Parts: sequence; C-alpha cells; structure tokens
Amino acid sequence: EYLTGVVDGGGRSAAQVQRSTSQSISDSTDTLVSFEAEVLDYGGWWASGTNVIVPAGAIPSGYTSIGLLVIARVRFVPSGAGYRAAALLKNGTVFSRIGMNGISGDTADLSTSDFTTVIAADVITLQVRQTSGGALDMDVGKLSVIRLAPAA
Repeated sequence: EYLTGVVDGGGRSAAQVQRSTSQSISDSTDTLVSFEAEVLDYGGWWASGTNVIVPAGAIPSGYTSIGLLVIARVRFVPSGAGYRAAALLKNGTVFSRIGMNGISGDTADLSTSDFTTVIAADVITLQVRQTSGGALDMDVGKLSVIRLAPAA
C-alpha cells in the first residue's frame, strides 16, 4: 500500500507554520492566528497570514480528495481569569476544538489535532479565543498539516 501511494502521488506534502512573536487576542473574540513563518512547506501550502490552503498539487492524479492530519499548539501568557480555547477550522467550520480555564501564575498551553478530508483550495485555519476580561497575549502559535493519502 505504501508503494502504491508513492506511485499514485502520495509523496511528501505537508506544511508547518508558526507565530514567533506574541499576538494580542481581544477578550471574548474569535481570532484567527496570523502566522509569520514557515518551519517547512512541501508543496506550497502557505504564502502568508492566517490561511493554509490545500494546493492542487497535493491531490494525486485520478483522485479528488486527500486525508489530512492537522495539529495545532497555542500558548497564552499567564492569567488566572477566564477561559482559553483553540479550534481547527476547514473553510470556516470548526472540526476540532479544545479549551481550558486560565491558571493563575501559569501559561495556558493547548494542543488539538484531528483528521479531515480535503479537496484542492480548501482552507485550514487556527482560531483562538480567551475570556480574561481584557486583551491577552498568545505567545506561541503553531499549525501543522500533513497529507496522509488519497481519499477519493
């Protein structure tokens, strides 16, 4: 199956983008993480900003969709007030979400991952939210997308 996948166009295709400086997140507002740099990009998934876009070249010839593993990590600076959340979105619709209460004196570290199927030009984004009562910095934001195999 592995060799068939390689022959059918299942070679390496993935991206990892990150935010290397803090992003201020307004209170009680869903906010897309704006990425600043690629850690890696095999296949042209990201150019700038918030969107990781499934390139047409990620879909092997003869297929219309692929399986995709999406992994996200965010960290909010310490604040004991309110709630923190991170969500993975495909074309603006949440497909994975995680959240936790703020912890006084400690960062709020959130990770979420899920599998989804995508077609060319689908958009993957990472959205965060916090309810501390004021703006709060998110000082780590990382998103990885990994093509697994043709789906249909």
